[in-house]
Order: sequence, then structure tokens, then C-alpha cells
Amino acid sequence: MLTDKNHGMAVKSTKKLEAYAIGTAKAAQILGLSITLIKNLVDQQELLAWKTPGGHRRIDMESIRKYQNKLKRPIHFALKSKSLPSISFMVDDASVVKSLRNNTTKWQDLIDFNIEKTISETYLSFSQKIPDILIIKSNMPVAQQIDTILELQNFMHTLPKPLSVVFMTDMEVLPLNIQQNLNPAIQISSTDLNHDWLKAFITGVMVNPQWRG
Repeated sequence: MLTDKNHGMAVKSTKKLEAYAIGTAKAAQILGLSITLIKNLVDQQELLAWKTPGGHRRIDMESIRKYQNKLKRPIHFALKSKSLPSISFMVDDASVVKSLRNNTTKWQDLIDFNIEKTISETYLSFSQKIPDILIIKSNMPVAQQIDTILELQNFMHTLPKPLSVVFMTDMEVLPLNIQQNLNPAIQISSTDLNHDWLKAFITGVMVNPQWRG
């Protein structure tokens, strides 16, 4: 049984621990990540966390600081024995291409990037290196987008390694006959290809066990 003195020490220790911990939303704000990614980092034990008696998640500030430092520098130790994950972009909008080049510069030590302006150039680049991920963002008419998806699906069957695809489109919904037969490795997204999305996506790639030492 705890004495009053021991109980008092335990309460002080708990309060001290809580003082150096923050909630999930605040951690997401500090690291510039989504709340979902923060929860994933906790599940993967990248961040130290626990739950209060009321069920609220508390995240240790020291583990946040360490992960923040990890994001700010190349993770050479984690990547020494692994090749860099590679991402190819197919973007036909010059302004988006310029923004991509600016936004991907700080990640060059972590990920191998390639940016092409047409789907033909993208396919040709595969003769040099097949990426792990292909992200397509185009202003093509809807009918051409559908043709590209179908062509891409057929092309993927000829590749010697798996390829994950994110096809960004303003189409609200794919025709049902296409959606039902779509390769699960092709994800259709209506999200804009902007800085915030790219940062969250790349962070998600880097916390994948496949690319961590």
C-alpha cells in the first residue's frame, strides 16, 4: 500500500511527466504533419505516447524533438543499407512543375525524384529506372484521363517490379465498369498536388518500414 508520502511523490512524478507531454493535435502542428500521420508514428513507436485515464493521448515532447531533428537532416544511417525510394511525377502544368522542383529539393537526400511533362516521356524514363511510385497530375480532358488510366493499367502488367500509382484528377467519379476492374495499385485522388500534400505524402513514405533502417 502506498503511504501518503509515496502517493504524493507519485502524483508529483505524474504531473512532471504530463508537463513534458502534449496532445496529438499540438504534436501534428509542431511537426507539420497530419493527425493521422502522428497516430501512425505513435503506433510504429517513432513517438513515445500514452493515454490519460480519460482516454486522451499524450505524446512525449522529447520524442517529438528527436523526430523533428530526424526530419531536418538526411537519414543516412537508415538508408545506408537500402536504396533510396524513387518517385516519378508526370505533370503537364509548367507552374506545378516549377513548384515541385522547389518543394522536392530539400528531400533529395531521402528520395530519388524524376519529373516528366508527358506520359510518353514518363514511360520512356522507365527504360532507365522504374520508380517505386508514380504520381500523375494532368489537365487532360476527362476522356483522355480515362484512356491514360486504362493504358497505364495495361502497361503495369509488363513491368518487372511492382509500381504504385497516384492518379490525381478532378473527375468526381470513375465510370463504374472502370472502377470495378481497376488495379488496386492505382489510387485515384481528387487532392491537389501542393506543398502540404507532398510533405505529408513523403513523410508517409519515409515512415514505411520498407525504407527505415
